[in-house]
Amino acid sequence: MTVREIAAHRDAPTPQRAFVALFDVLGFRERLRRQPLRVVLDDYRRLQLAKTESGAISVFTGRELQHWNVGTTVFSDTILLWADDDWEAAQSLISACAHLLAAATDMGMPLRGGVAYGECALDRVSRTFVGQPIVDAYLTEQAQNWVGAALHPSVTGHVSLGTSIRKLEEVLAYPVPVKRGSAPLEYAIHWCPYSHQGLQQINSLARDAGSCSVRRKYAATRRYCRRACEGYAVLGDLQ
Repeated sequence: MTVREIAAHRDAPTPQRAFVALFDVLGFRERLRRQPLRVVLDDYRRLQLAKTESGAISVFTGRELQHWNVGTTVFSDTILLWADDDWEAAQSLISACAHLLAAATDMGMPLRGGVAYGECALDRVSRTFVGQPIVDAYLTEQAQNWVGAALHPSVTGHVSLGTSIRKLEEVLAYPVPVKRGSAPLEYAIHWCPYSHQGLQQINSLARDAGSCSVRRKYAATRRYCRRACEGYAVLGDLQ
């Protein structure tokens, strides 16, 4: 093996088993068309995707929920988060997802996401993000028809952590709205307890929606807020 081959081998990303969450900013193309890039960038800053020296984030709400870090990277309209294969890290990731959805919705920046688990390579240094859970998270995100996020069966079926994950406060057994022909998704990220004006923003976005398909997404999100969020600030005065 040559010196170059040895160096390349040494620098190759190491596969790991991890939890991965992938979010898409809905209507991003229209947002870029209507707003200067600096405004879009400011929206990301407001989501507090500030990275630490280690290249990781803690939470999105400006306060520490837990001491575990969640890795993240952003590419255009895609936000990728990941966490190690252990209980504390899994809790942190699910919590970060719930707070991210709530903060983004309160800003009028609707997100849709999926969370999956499996073997993958997540290496920011070599810019390598490859693996089945990334694919599963993407397909889970694409299958949904609302503003929100769902858990792929690889998460809820995790051999040692699946049962505990299903019992988290930020996880809700809910018939996730999916597109025609998509497999059912049974567990959603429960974000509305952390939102302050989510329903108001969803109603505003729905009024500006240009197509029936987009309006259906917002209608499904309103149903979630009203069915699962009674007593929370997300409803505001619009109950």
